[in-house]
Amino acid sequence: MKYNKLAASLFFSGMLLLSGCGSSDSSSTPPAETPPPAGTPPPAEVVDSTIITTTSGQAIKVNKTANGFVFEGYENKIVLLEVYGDTCPHCIEAIPAYNRLQAKYPNDVVVIALESYGTLTNAGLSQYAVVPKANTGNMFAFIRDLTGYNLEAVPYLMVLSRDGGIVYNQLLANFPEAEIDSLIQQLL
Repeated sequence: MKYNKLAASLFFSGMLLLSGCGSSDSSSTPPAETPPPAGTPPPAEVVDSTIITTTSGQAIKVNKTANGFVFEGYENKIVLLEVYGDTCPHCIEAIPAYNRLQAKYPNDVVVIALESYGTLTNAGLSQYAVVPKANTGNMFAFIRDLTGYNLEAVPYLMVLSRDGGIVYNQLLANFPEAEIDSLIQQLL
């Protein structure tokens, strides 16, 4: 009887080893990873992060990469990032153009305005994400690091591609709506 129990025990132990339970069989094929959807750029390596908070209370994590910014919640969108001042006549004149572009490309473009000074009282700004200076986190330092822009004047515009790379950055006297529209079409 002892031998039968020992034989049965050895038999079941052998079956477990052969079936691979708990073993790491290097000859088996690992499960395939699901590829990202077509047209999705690979994620860029994050160098630093900050949180910005809009006037409506929306907190947005911004990941700085070696060549731009990825705004969480706006991944795979073209971002028009403006540095704005509330008494700057060029900034105020550009508001309708930003609103038109965002309305023209509602699924592809988002406008984010970072206040460099003022109180952001212009009603036209409510069409897009506006961030008061006190809530800009480290964004101005990030922008300076990547572009050299140091808040010397406004408006300042950066256009970020779907993967967050900076494809346009300029200090503006007049908003070049047709040029930015053409750039957006190239990035779509």
